[in-house]
Amino acid sequence: MNSDEKAAVAEQFGVAAEQVERDHLISHLLAFLARDFGDRIHFIGGTALARTHLPDGRLSEDIDLIAIGDRKSVAADLDAALPRALARTHGRLTLDPALSRVPDTRPVTLRRSDGLTVRVQLLSSRDRVVWPTERRSLVQRYADAPAAELFVPTLPAFAASKTATWVDRHAARDLWDLWALTCLGAVDTSAKDLYQRLGPTNQPPARHDFTKTPTEREWQNQLAGQTRLKLTARDALRAVRDAWAQVSGST
Repeated sequence: MNSDEKAAVAEQFGVAAEQVERDHLISHLLAFLARDFGDRIHFIGGTALARTHLPDGRLSEDIDLIAIGDRKSVAADLDAALPRALARTHGRLTLDPALSRVPDTRPVTLRRSDGLTVRVQLLSSRDRVVWPTERRSLVQRYADAPAAELFVPTLPAFAASKTATWVDRHAARDLWDLWALTCLGAVDTSAKDLYQRLGPTNQPPARHDFTKTPTEREWQNQLAGQTRLKLTARDALRAVRDAWAQVSGST
């Protein structure tokens, strides 16, 4: 990454240089994962969304994966490969702790020698909803980052799964992603059908799922370091609630 790229990305998203460095590291990690583990993992969550359908939305700090098949085997192989995966471009990396030493619900920290970190989580596909996926090219953003393709949720699956995650934890970053998906028109009948089939209630999202607004502090703390915030949490919640009400036929 050259200085012009770093400055341009920092300006575009309104973030600090360290966040751009992290995003650059994530690009190289994704290229490695696509090359060596592409058929063994699904790439999910906000970073997957940001590297496919919402590349101009927000930067992120983590990589969320699902192991397809035996998580234990995938975790052990990642533990062995990740420390040396980017030796030529970023030096040796440290996993703290190893993926194979934690439950799938706990993320680990991948650390560069200068202290820059990326959180990595490897979920098990066992006893978990696995939303429909497709193989997509990722937006790598930086000229020196190799091209990468990974299995990610389909656009309707992103909308449905992000809604299910919002209903579960009401995190500001999930609301922002849902608002951005709403702007894309992704909250549609396909997303509704998926949510009804695979979501937590066997029903479409209801208006009462969109009554708890993140506080302004939560909104700023979770998002101000990742994007230029141009709307309030209240406005985002209203837009998402109205979009789901329209597609569900409720008022």
